[in-house]
Formats: sequence, structure tokens, C-alpha cells
Amino acid sequence: MKQYDEYQRLMRYKYGYYSFISLIGLITLNYFIGLFSNLQWGVTKDLEMLIIMYIVILFFVNISVYHNAYFRKNDNKKVISWLFLITGLFGLYTTYQTFLIMPEEIILDGKIGRGAIQLFSGLLFLSIPITTFIRNRMDKKIEKKNVSIFSEGATNYEKN
Repeated sequence: MKQYDEYQRLMRYKYGYYSFISLIGLITLNYFIGLFSNLQWGVTKDLEMLIIMYIVILFFVNISVYHNAYFRKNDNKKVISWLFLITGLFGLYTTYQTFLIMPEEIILDGKIGRGAIQLFSGLLFLSIPITTFIRNRMDKKIEKKNVSIFSEGATNYEKN
């Protein structure tokens, strides 16, 4: 973690803690749903745990990207984001092709199948550049607002 500054480490620890608590909560909720209602939403219990982990990983990665704690200080965010975008689109495309050829890989008897792993992987890779883009747009909007406030203040100061 030497490549991260103090703020990045703090954010990663903070959201890592929240992710861990979320993981415990979701696994416990899934256990009680299965215990009391005998409901199984995945083809196997192992697949259910894997999907729950993907959901928590999606949360952690996206919140870390949004708070500028995912990429290291010296990383080229644009290049990495483009690579993640291409990988995510390729993952979603292969999931779509799998669904066309063998839909039972994704959904089998109303339960989520193992093809969902590929879907969640594609979504994970695709979410990183989307979150980066949203963060950059927000930063530009805030910067533009601050510049306009500063220029209004300077204009008011010159009038006085």
C-alpha cells in the first residue's frame, strides 16, 4: 500500500470495512432466507455465495474509484479505464452470446446459473470506467462552479 497516499489508504480501509460488514450481512440474510423459507435463488449454494461476493466487490471497487482510492498515484487512469472498458464490453458480449446459444447457463428453472459469473465479471470491469467518467464529470462541474464563484467575487471586489 506504499503506492497510495494517506487519504487513499484511509478510504480503502473505510470502505473495505463497510464491504466486509455488508458481506457478513448478506451472507447471514441469505442463510436465514434459505433456513426459514427453503428458498434457493442460485443453482447451488456455492454460486449464491459467489454472486454475493461479486455484489460486495462491485460496491467496494466503485466506491473506491469514486473517492479516488482505487488507482495508485502514478497510474494512468485513462489507459487503465479504456482497458477495463474493453474487457467489460467483451465480457458482456460473451455473456450475451452464451445466453443466445445456451440460455440455461444463465437461468435454469428460475434459478441463477453459473453463466452469471461471466455477467458479473463483465459488469465489474465495465463499472470502473463508468464510475471514473462520472467522477471526472463531477470534478469538472465543481471546478467550473468554483471558477464562476471566484470570478463573481473578483468582479464584486473590483466594483467596490
